[in-house]
Amino acid sequence: MGRSVRLRIYAPEPLRAAAFYSEVFGWVLPTEGDRRCWVITPGDDPRLGVAAEDQGITIPTVHVADLDAITAAALAAGGEILVARMPLTGAGWLVCLADTEGNLIGVMQDDPDARWPHVSDPHRSVGPDQPG
Repeated sequence: MGRSVRLRIYAPEPLRAAAFYSEVFGWVLPTEGDRRCWVITPGDDPRLGVAAEDQGITIPTVHVADLDAITAAALAAGGEILVARMPLTGAGWLVCLADTEGNLIGVMQDDPDARWPHVSDPHRSVGPDQPG
């Protein structure tokens, strides 16, 4: 998580966005004036990092102790699951969410034992003397 990362939160409805982030992560986003954007950095919350980088695209990710509880809180606060819980092999479990304003945010629970489940090869024939 030592990489420089910024989470930009754009909000057509700033009060709704502030309520979402307060309920889900405990953040206090200032809403005075006509503010419609915030930038969160690891200096604001050291849990913020990057879960994965692919072809130069990074997903700002909040690392949490209980991914299921945070996912449930995000849904209850009006968020949407974009990518269901999945393992990042050897790193942890990731869920990609949209907040109430449609902003993408990753939520990750670190777990070095995270792995995809073993799946048998569907093209391999299985017979009485061949284990599946």
